[in-house]
Amino acid sequence: MERQFQKLSRSGSGTRAFYLDRFLRIYPLFFAVLLLAWMANRLSWRNMAANVMLLPINYAEFMGFPVLIAPSWSLACEVHFYILVPMLVLCSTKTLRILAGASLCLFAVSPFLPLSTFWAFTGLPGVLFTFLSGILINRNDGGFIKTLWLAMLLMLTGFAATKLAHTGLGTGININVAIGYLVATAVVPLLDKFPANVKWDKFLGLFAYPLFLCHSPAAGFIHQHWGISQPFALLVASLILSASLILAVEIPFDRFRYSIRTAPAG
Repeated sequence: MERQFQKLSRSGSGTRAFYLDRFLRIYPLFFAVLLLAWMANRLSWRNMAANVMLLPINYAEFMGFPVLIAPSWSLACEVHFYILVPMLVLCSTKTLRILAGASLCLFAVSPFLPLSTFWAFTGLPGVLFTFLSGILINRNDGGFIKTLWLAMLLMLTGFAATKLAHTGLGTGININVAIGYLVATAVVPLLDKFPANVKWDKFLGLFAYPLFLCHSPAAGFIHQHWGISQPFALLVASLILSASLILAVEIPFDRFRYSIRTAPAG
């Protein structure tokens, strides 16, 4: 995201260009899937408004409204980060290290906090270190990333010990995040070694976002109306719906988004 912001800053108007690019990348497809989900499960206008605004979904467990697209809390968490990106890219590497360390500490103590899942997984404060690690990797701050990696490995050991000892602490989600972080921070730095323009990679990339959004409402609709629960059938239906959304929504808006990127500033 730091690279994306810097690239858009060179060809556009900085923060405004970045926010517009993120909006066009996220919201058209989100609105399309949300409309389909709403047609299958009508909500009150108040609850629907909270879903449409997306950001409140991150606090649904506090606010007590139903979420139409089950994994959209993750998208809401990302959007919180995107809002902060123009400020974070201006921060020094030292400042980002401090913020990442504070977030990691919050993640470490999250099992002892009320609504621990929010602080360990669904909310930005406890997982901000994962996003900041991306910026630090972009800045070639490998030494600090190794420090975070080792700290996470130690935490993973501690979280696993609480499970083996049957302490009753809700550390399952912490274990998942820890494993994901250890793998991601080892793999992400290698991506620059691969060429950017790979056709099969772009093809699979087109499916990533629509499949992420539509698999849950599609599975729920099919199971509710036809009683089908076989994973393969649900996967095929989700892929077909994703392909339709790619053709109808994602490709047209991506073309528009790219045309704005290449347009002269001013």
